[in-house]
Amino acid sequence: MERDQDILDYLQDRLGPSERETFEKTMARDASLAAEVAVMRAVRSELDASPKHAQAEAVWDRLSVEIDGTPRAANDNRQAWRHVLRYAAVALLAIAVWQFAVVPRIGEAPGGFRTASEQVDDFALQVKFVDGAPFGDISDLLGTLGGVISDGPSALGLVRVSFPDAAARAAALEAMREQVDFVEFVAE
Repeated sequence: MERDQDILDYLQDRLGPSERETFEKTMARDASLAAEVAVMRAVRSELDASPKHAQAEAVWDRLSVEIDGTPRAANDNRQAWRHVLRYAAVALLAIAVWQFAVVPRIGEAPGGFRTASEQVDDFALQVKFVDGAPFGDISDLLGTLGGVISDGPSALGLVRVSFPDAAARAAALEAMREQVDFVEFVAE
């Protein structure tokens, strides 16, 4: 954009002597700049050679009066604030809809897990699953035993699995001890 303006200023003799000299030196080193100046000169000479409308000056006078007839205040920036406020209102509305309409309908956490804020049952086991045990198998096992992961994994890889009652915990303890293919350790 600045380069285009420099070319126009050069062609319309709006550069000072030192600026003009600097521009001409730059044009001598930069072939693409010289080519752009040549194209602009050709366009300008073609436009100067083309026939003018008989009432061109009157048309320009009418246009300039119309353009100048609608002054804008120098501090007319109120429109920008309206747009910003409009976008902010839309964003707030979207967040409110998400929080009050969508989030309640999403439902509970996936089966086998419990959120950190839920009440933890008193009937729990500490379990270490085999590294690389498929999540689907772990989820299926916990689903059939009625357990949910309520905490973990710890630094050692232990997870806390909670059950609804003592009988379910006892049955799960025996069943998990038999699942040596993906249960490495289980304890009360």
